[in-house]
Amino acid sequence: MFIKCILLLSAINFLSAGRLPQPEERILGGKNIEIEDAPWQVSLQFLGKHRCGGSIYSKDIIITAAHCLLDKGVELKAEDFQVRVGSSLKSSDGTLIQVEAIKSHEKYNNLTIVNDIAVMRLSESLEFSSKVQPIPLAEKNPLPESLAMASGWGAVTVTVTKDHSLPIVWVDKEHPEHLQSTLLRIINCREYQDATEDNICVNTPGQSTCMGDSGGPLVVDQQLVGVTSFGSKVCNNTSAFAGIPSFRNWILNAIKVI
Repeated sequence: MFIKCILLLSAINFLSAGRLPQPEERILGGKNIEIEDAPWQVSLQFLGKHRCGGSIYSKDIIITAAHCLLDKGVELKAEDFQVRVGSSLKSSDGTLIQVEAIKSHEKYNNLTIVNDIAVMRLSESLEFSSKVQPIPLAEKNPLPESLAMASGWGAVTVTVTKDHSLPIVWVDKEHPEHLQSTLLRIINCREYQDATEDNICVNTPGQSTCMGDSGGPLVVDQQLVGVTSFGSKVCNNTSAFAGIPSFRNWILNAIKVI
């Protein structure tokens, strides 16, 4: 059942540069949801630890962000990835399935974060249930001012401190074990200078995606409209998602060849 109440904050694993507030500014937080409320959600695990989110498209295909599959610009190996499905907990329960193959967008740019989309093929087929379900790809962008649900295991608090004796800013983050969700307001990406026409942008005061939820879903009317891509370093402003309608054809073609 689609979430109707406003819950927490979700998150992004990779984040672009942004204004750094003083320590007294906002700390983020929110509530848990159960996996039945977002049964398409998966935890993408790298070498046994949660790295990013992802969405179930079919019995053996996961959609995520291209930057989740890179380390310092080098593509990681499929055999180092697993996905945990059917669990609200990123480190236990549900089922762990090995990733067999990965494919990132050929024109993904790790500096500008354009074309931040990727697909993964699993080594075995999923068994669908109330906790494990695919989500269809949206064909049209959601209208500005509509609400979209983001979910994931990203940071629920961000504390920023500055050492005044050094040119250093420390960012401390608290990451949850339990799946989180929030409703975010769609805005026109022209309001966000780092975004392109292929992005979908959101901005809701007091709620945001944050570090740890890259690759996760943005959902409207139980359709996948976006993949968590980038935002403010301290999760206090606009977030951008790879727009599924813009990349729908690429995804469908990539699935055929992966």
